[in-house]
Amino acid sequence: MWRFCEREKAAGAALMILALLGAAASGAPPLPTHQVEGNSGVFITPTAYFANPAEPNEVVGKPSVSGTYADIGKKDFEAFVITQNLWSRIELGYAVERIGLGEWPGLVRDATGLRVQDDAFLHNFNARVLAIKEGAFNHVWIPAVSLGVHYKWNQDHDDIDDQLNGTCEALGVDHDSGVEFTLTATKMIAKLLPRPLIVSAGLRNGDAIHTGLLGFAGERRTTVEGSVICLLTDKFLIAGEYRQKPELCDEAPGLVKSEDDWWDICLGYIVNDRITVAGGYANFGDILNDREDSVWAVQVKYEF
Repeated sequence: MWRFCEREKAAGAALMILALLGAAASGAPPLPTHQVEGNSGVFITPTAYFANPAEPNEVVGKPSVSGTYADIGKKDFEAFVITQNLWSRIELGYAVERIGLGEWPGLVRDATGLRVQDDAFLHNFNARVLAIKEGAFNHVWIPAVSLGVHYKWNQDHDDIDDQLNGTCEALGVDHDSGVEFTLTATKMIAKLLPRPLIVSAGLRNGDAIHTGLLGFAGERRTTVEGSVICLLTDKFLIAGEYRQKPELCDEAPGLVKSEDDWWDICLGYIVNDRITVAGGYANFGDILNDREDSVWAVQVKYEF
């Protein structure tokens, strides 16, 4: 298990700030950033634009990696992502995510006498294909469209369920893995504003609870999500995201509340032709026992 003391967190934040303040260099912009589940996108939703595409007439592009840290009120979150592009049409991605449960294990112990571990890890394996290129069929209005399949495995679900004497299963969180399917459309609008505007909208079908960080329900639902990205300058961008949640988990008074939809606002800075740094403010609503309406996150992404 990863463990992060306050000194390590401060050091990591300092490195990210130094990267943000680094001198910008010329070159192709390393966009988009990484969605924390292992896809190209913003923070919590994908785009149909893929990162670091292969060069013309090449099969294999170069990989992209990123690290993300989020302060979720009384909880914390980290993610490491790697994506690989093939033929400029296929994106393979892997992400490992960790959520620190904060004071929740202590509250469980006080209420039930049961001891629960203080974090959980989620592994994401993603494959997406660019089914339709932007402007295909000689129609400039056609967006880029991607189709994705995403296998997720929560390595700690069964242990936590055992520690809680089967309470997770009783609340409907009865699977440690699940498969999601995504459909995402992205279009760049060049003339509406002085600088380009990128709009994405998508559908997601799955059974994840809090994206799988807290397990899976075995009951599938389809939700909507999307983002708007505006390039403020050649180096700065601002984005807003929305992600509907399926609300598949039953409530346990005082300890587990129903899911809420997520939204965030992000700022990104293109340091040079390989590095992008992004920071964001998010509203996640109820996560377990707490209402997390002031979430701060930062990401550093590097393209080889």
